[in-house]
Amino acid sequence: MKRIAALLVLAFATTHANAGLFSDDDARKQIVDLQTQVSSQDQRIQLLEAANKRMLDLVNQLEQLKQDLATLRGQNETLQYNLDEATKRQKDLYVDLDTRVRTIEQAKAQAVQEQQASNQQSLDAAIALAKGGKNKDAVNALTQFIQANPDSAHTATAQYWLGVSQTGLKNYKAAQAAYGAVLDQAPDDPVAPDALYGRAVAANAAGDKKGARAYLLQLLEKYPSSDKAAIAKKALLTTN
Repeated sequence: MKRIAALLVLAFATTHANAGLFSDDDARKQIVDLQTQVSSQDQRIQLLEAANKRMLDLVNQLEQLKQDLATLRGQNETLQYNLDEATKRQKDLYVDLDTRVRTIEQAKAQAVQEQQASNQQSLDAAIALAKGGKNKDAVNALTQFIQANPDSAHTATAQYWLGVSQTGLKNYKAAQAAYGAVLDQAPDDPVAPDALYGRAVAANAAGDKKGARAYLLQLLEKYPSSDKAAIAKKALLTTN
């Protein structure tokens, strides 16, 4: 603004200095021209100042954006680090859980195998007693096995040998019950034909010839391909 005022003063002075050389109209025209030039310069200065202000605002905005971007990058790095740590912890927990589950499963499988082996040993020992004619001890051992393992795959075998031992003790009713349990609960078990033949033997030993014959005929009908079927056929031919 000082510069504009100086220009006006200079123009005014120049106009008066040259007043003697120009007419009033020329002087007025020169003053108007100078005023127009001054106004134009003033507008240009105002535009430059406005442009400078806008540029400064843009620079400030750019700096703020840079700061905001840096803040966001820092937050993103923090979140990424936390995510990586959480993922690592989750993976470690999964591996630990999987290891524990595998250990438990292996322990269970081993326990089952050991129990099965123990059960098999108990059954084998009881059957050995029955085969050795120690029927009373065999009955006790087989009864304990059946009660402890009602759903075992070897229960039918235990029931059959229980029938054999009861027959040896002449407890024919108990023998029939043991053989009958095999036929009722496991008719497809390999010992089922033996159990049916055992019923015939027990009935015959008890004096029930008719019942014994009925069991032999039933054996031929239900298990015609079994080893006991051939024996039953010979027994029927002998009694005829």
